[in-house]
Amino acid sequence: MAIANRIVLGALYALALAGCVGTGLNPQIVERVPQGPKAQELFHYRSYLYNAREPSFDERRKWEDLLDDRVQKYLREHAELEKATRYSDFRFWRQVVVGSSRGEVRTLLDEPDEETIDPALMASMAQQHWPTMQAKVKEAWVYPPGWVLYFDDEGVVDITRKVGKYSPTY
Repeated sequence: MAIANRIVLGALYALALAGCVGTGLNPQIVERVPQGPKAQELFHYRSYLYNAREPSFDERRKWEDLLDDRVQKYLREHAELEKATRYSDFRFWRQVVVGSSRGEVRTLLDEPDEETIDPALMASMAQQHWPTMQAKVKEAWVYPPGWVLYFDDEGVVDITRKVGKYSPTY
């Protein structure tokens, strides 16, 4: 009986050890991307996060109407955006790109989950990309699920996202 218990305990220990080692085989990595999250992507993610379900038709329609109103108001107040190359990303794709202003980001994505000006925290979020980014980055905004937008005085200068085993692919 004691031998059987030792074999079972040894097997459980081996499985636990394999599980610990297995989690390190596929860590999340940080990749730099030229385009950030779309407004609809974050809306759906937040809906799953807060309600544990997909948004209903009425919720989607109401959110789309509110976003349309916010985008139209922003475009009326910033007519110069129509001449910018990022205009179609903002107006039609509803997507943040490098060059987007803080106002454009807030219009599309609402408030970030976290804002920081701490260089050490930004370095840990950017990981291997920080050496090439640090000279121009002054602030970072964090959005779920793993998006980080980096700003200088004018707008977005870099975008990263964490990608792992269960992350969506684009």
